[in-house]
Amino acid sequence: MTQSIATASTNRVQTLINRLMTALVALAMAAGVQAAEIALLDQNYVLFNSTAAQEATAALKQEFAEEEQQVQTLEQSIRQLQSKAKTDADIMTDEEKTQLQSDLQQKARNREQLVRQLQQVQNERRSAFIRQHQPLMAKAIEQAVDKDQFDIIIDKQAVIYHRNSLDITEAVLAEFNKLYETQQEESGN
Repeated sequence: MTQSIATASTNRVQTLINRLMTALVALAMAAGVQAAEIALLDQNYVLFNSTAAQEATAALKQEFAEEEQQVQTLEQSIRQLQSKAKTDADIMTDEEKTQLQSDLQQKARNREQLVRQLQQVQNERRSAFIRQHQPLMAKAIEQAVDKDQFDIIIDKQAVIYHRNSLDITEAVLAEFNKLYETQQEESGN
């Protein structure tokens, strides 16, 4: 667990450094290019608020509804055993207490294992979703940019201050959804 926290912290720091470097490069480019049209875009927002993401999320929830129910059942069972341990502690034998503690630990391990498996599947599906829809994202960006003739697009999360008029995230989201729906119609889904 400590290793995953350290890894997550390292990843966040690396992401922040990458964003700052992107912003610095973009600012240097903007300073060198007079009158360049610059826009901001939050690609994660576009991808994960799109119609495609909503459909994928619904499918994932449906696919793993049984496992989610198992997690909830285990959580309820753990709460019941904890309650029993508190209320019946005075009348339980040492053997019963030991057995109850063992049952609690086993259920907690089962729950944690199931949660880890679900998180792993979610992460794998998220990565696959990004890979699958990256070409569509590029096309949506290209079409949105062509309309307004932007020269530079900067990751919105790497920018400290901006005017909302420079943010093309919603326009790209609309274009992405339009392209996705067209793609779905063509494939017969």
